[in-house]
Amino acid sequence: MSFFKKPAGAVIVSVILCAAILVMNTQSMLGEEIDAVEDGFYENVDGQRSIYSRLQEKLSASNGIWTIVYRYNQGVANELADAREYLIWACDDASISSMKYANDDLNEQFSCAVNELEAHELTEEERELADEYVTAFNGAQKMIDENSYNSEVLEFMRGTYNKFPTRELAEFAGVYPPETFS
Repeated sequence: MSFFKKPAGAVIVSVILCAAILVMNTQSMLGEEIDAVEDGFYENVDGQRSIYSRLQEKLSASNGIWTIVYRYNQGVANELADAREYLIWACDDASISSMKYANDDLNEQFSCAVNELEAHELTEEERELADEYVTAFNGAQKMIDENSYNSEVLEFMRGTYNKFPTRELAEFAGVYPPETFS
């Protein structure tokens, strides 16, 4: 107890206490703002569907294409299935950057599957279904590209996070900026 009665001890305790309060306050307040920005990735806002919901649409459309391409080329179908599984994993992991990479991979494999289907004589029903799946997939990607989430992150970074001393406090408190989907 005599440690706390000495001026140096009191100063050390005060500094530690102030630092702890600063960290907790930064984590709480800035963390809430960052969560609010990232919620725009997962939740529909301002009359536009979220990127996350559009990724789910793409998964559904790619599953439909898979059912058709599997009849013609199982290797291409398996590559598409692997890309779908990667995106499903990324969505479950809830890492926005992982979802971006997985989405890029799915785009590539979906394109390969569609190209494979173009090389085959499809039934009329298969062609109609494939066209519906391609339209749904491409429409979802277009809406992802037009989504305002990335500009919201950029606005937050410019208006809040990158202003002194916010960035320094965030780094000290272990608070990371919101992830972009780009």
